[in-house]
Amino acid sequence: MITLVSDICELDFLPADPYGARISALADTYGTAYDFALFWVQKIDGKSVAAISRIDGNATLCCCEDADFEEISDFLKASGYSTLTYDMKFSGKLGIIPQKNSFTVKYTGGASVCEDILSDYDKKEIYSLLCECGFELGDYGAFLADVCSRLNKSTASLAAAECDGRLCACAFALFEGRKSVLLGAVGTSPAARGRGHASKLVGTLAEMKKDKEVFLFCRNDSLADFYSKIGFEICGKWAIHAIN
Repeated sequence: MITLVSDICELDFLPADPYGARISALADTYGTAYDFALFWVQKIDGKSVAAISRIDGNATLCCCEDADFEEISDFLKASGYSTLTYDMKFSGKLGIIPQKNSFTVKYTGGASVCEDILSDYDKKEIYSLLCECGFELGDYGAFLADVCSRLNKSTASLAAAECDGRLCACAFALFEGRKSVLLGAVGTSPAARGRGHASKLVGTLAEMKKDKEVFLFCRNDSLADFYSKIGFEICGKWAIHAIN
């Protein structure tokens, strides 16, 4: 049975994986008082086996192998979503074909911590840099509200670097969950690429958060080799299913 979460403690069962990081970080950021931020849990014989979050139409699924995927599929269709982020290995059980997918990598250690990393920066410049790097962020106001909400609740962290006094690279601990952390939004301006800025930022964040399991979604398969050089290894594939 899938039920709406009324107390975020119902999400304590979430595993230390990237999907659990997203859902628990969002729950800790927004709680259960807003209509735009909803969370559900599936239980079988009293055991919690899956969780779903939906924030402004963007859903995330975190589930165990023994979840009831038929019920989850029917629920998702009925509840509605614009995008669904989930573990690629469950595509067949969910009966969906993702529009995007690539490697998930997990941090195993060994990166260096750089002391000159900036932990705060003008959000408009961060937004502009990420757009320049090809990220589809939508309206700046929505980006600002979401990012600031998570930064203020300590469910996200920023790392940035400057070149000649100007922003040249950034990376985020996008979702800092209770047991795991998902890094992302890694970008370097075209003029500053090839100098190791991104690897320093990601490595520093990974080391800072290594008391939990640290993951990152590669934007494409070719980036897996890049992240392997700073202590990450492939552990699966993420997927996004979009409703057009």
